[in-house]
Amino acid sequence: LRALTSNDVNSSRSSSTLRSVKAITSSNDEQWITPSNAAFRILQRLVTGKGVRTAQRMALDERDFNMVLHAYAALSQNQMHSAHRVMALQERTTHAPPLSAVAYSILLKAYGRWKDIKNVEMSILHAQRNSVVPDIVMANTVVDAYVNCGDVDKAREIFQIMTEESDAKGDAYWPLLRPNSRTFNTILKGMAEIGDVNEAMELSKIVESKGLWDHVTTNTLVKAAVTAEEFEMAEDILSMHTASFSVDTANGRHVNHPNIEAYTELVNGYAKAGHLDKGLGMMQLMRKRGVEPNEYTYTCIVGALARSNKVRQAKKMIEYALNLNLPRKKLTPIYNAFISGLLSDNWSDNVEGQASHAASVIDALSMLQEMQDLNIRPNVVTVSVVIDGLGRCNPPRCNDAKDLVQHLEFTSRPKSATGYTRPDVNARGISLSNRKIATALIRAYGRGNDVESAMKAFRRISVPDVVALNTLIDACCRCDQLKIALEVFGKYVSFERWNSDIPTIDSADDIAIKPDVVTYTTLISSLLQLKSKAATKRAMKMYRDMKHTWMIYPDTFLVDTILSAMISSGPIGFNDDDVRFTLTVLRDGEF
Repeated sequence: LRALTSNDVNSSRSSSTLRSVKAITSSNDEQWITPSNAAFRILQRLVTGKGVRTAQRMALDERDFNMVLHAYAALSQNQMHSAHRVMALQERTTHAPPLSAVAYSILLKAYGRWKDIKNVEMSILHAQRNSVVPDIVMANTVVDAYVNCGDVDKAREIFQIMTEESDAKGDAYWPLLRPNSRTFNTILKGMAEIGDVNEAMELSKIVESKGLWDHVTTNTLVKAAVTAEEFEMAEDILSMHTASFSVDTANGRHVNHPNIEAYTELVNGYAKAGHLDKGLGMMQLMRKRGVEPNEYTYTCIVGALARSNKVRQAKKMIEYALNLNLPRKKLTPIYNAFISGLLSDNWSDNVEGQASHAASVIDALSMLQEMQDLNIRPNVVTVSVVIDGLGRCNPPRCNDAKDLVQHLEFTSRPKSATGYTRPDVNARGISLSNRKIATALIRAYGRGNDVESAMKAFRRISVPDVVALNTLIDACCRCDQLKIALEVFGKYVSFERWNSDIPTIDSADDIAIKPDVVTYTTLISSLLQLKSKAATKRAMKMYRDMKHTWMIYPDTFLVDTILSAMISSGPIGFNDDDVRFTLTVLRDGEF
């Protein structure tokens, strides 16, 4: 069980791992068996005694169930039904230990990570019904789950109930517990997310008085101050609470300062606020205090410098980063930030804007070549950003973008022992079928008025997502091919197929994609631009389907788009149906 439920085995896709798992399964089960499923089978055998050499009933340990539970919960949201199977098996097995706070902590952590507040609350209710007594670990996990789900008020409520200082009479299920540093840091994280710096500072006084202040507290408080744009307060916190740190260079490994996260947060905050000089000054102060900038710090400042057209300074920062002796793969995000910043906010339709963008594209391609010369391998993000830049040229350089992907796909493949490139392996995912790269190509083809190539790029994606779908629909509408856009929508958006209990994807026609508000905004706005009664009627139906079938509610942009179309001059907006529809959208806009 310990071997099959380890993180290394469950995340592995190596042939040796698969052979080991298949060795204990029948040939009929090979299509679905995984290390976690194999572990669950072993757990079932321990429970039933079938397939176990000794005929005596074996004593079951809670850790056996928790190992399998954790393996499922750590995989993906789609595996949570399997996690519940483990808990159900433990619950109905008479000679198994009862469910404890540990099992529910594992479950709550998973749902919190997926931001599934409904199942967080269902898990708490289930624990309460099973008379599970929460411990401090479970309480901390619940607070963290609510914070991750964005319900900071509920996290505060649980925090107040469990602390000794509170007289709150809330949920009687939660006992009085002694909070630890993790408890305080978790609720501080929630306050930092919403920028409630005043409450965070008040709570930090309690943390300090209890002697529970650590580097996580410092980092979290700085984030709260930066989120509220209280940069001077953030600097004061760092000046008082920067941890002393000595680097052990004996093993030759690079170790980050415990407060590097806080300093990077402040540098990034200054950069985003347009205070580049203060951000650069903070980097100098970091070195004086013995806090060496890491790859994330350089990524923030390089991107900000590139966005401000301070190309020479950005390149100088990249040179500093190269001297950190970091693994090459950690330098890729720094180059990505430079290229992304270089190609942002300098594109326009006029001649001067196009000339500036063309020069930036040349610089970006030059940096891409530099990466390869230094054996810093570009990744999917690098390629997607460059494709987007090529697509915004006038005219769009779509063929160059496609050629670039094919070239990088070949050169990024690992080589065999004899030195030949292996055509069957692409370790970094750079290919025309990669979802992110294909989406960038679709966007470029849309700007180039080439719907046919955009459709081909979309079909290369084995499992397209809603972003790729929205990009294709936008490309069709941009090229005045609304009919094709509606056909694509009808083909891939089906509530019946998406809501099927047993989804089958035998071909591209079986793929069902859940739309979002962007999907409907693109189509509805294009329909209303036709200013015809038939198109308006179809737009009304799509709006109703969006709300009542998919439970998607309009954002401000969609509301404004519909209202502008309905009150403008033309053949629409005057009959009773149009008036009712306009009033409905207006009411929706109030919420």
